[in-house]
Amino acid sequence: MTVFPEWFKAFKHVELWPGMDMAVLSGHGGQAGFQEITEETLVPEHSHAGQWGVILEGQVEFTMNGQTHVYKKGEYYHIPAGVPHSAKIAAGTAFIDVWEGVRFPEERMK
Repeated sequence: MTVFPEWFKAFKHVELWPGMDMAVLSGHGGQAGFQEITEETLVPEHSHAGQWGVILEGQVEFTMNGQTHVYKKGEYYHIPAGVPHSAKIAAGTAFIDVWEGVRFPEERMK
């Protein structure tokens, strides 16, 4: 699966979770991440500033406030700041995440 063009590899990357290396662009007041998942990935519960995302392929199962919702291709989600959430990302999923503020400091990106 290749959703994003080859030149996305030149963007800075951050290891979001073990085995999950995400391309990240930083701008004034926020960051955007671009990810393709090859194997099912479980993201442990965590929280941070606000997050918005859109599913390009596959599906993501988010659990927030004890409620689980599955987002599929073409659907978008919003996680308010400070809300604990976890996720189960299906193999073959591609998505874009946008975070308010600096989610990943410069020294964490390569």
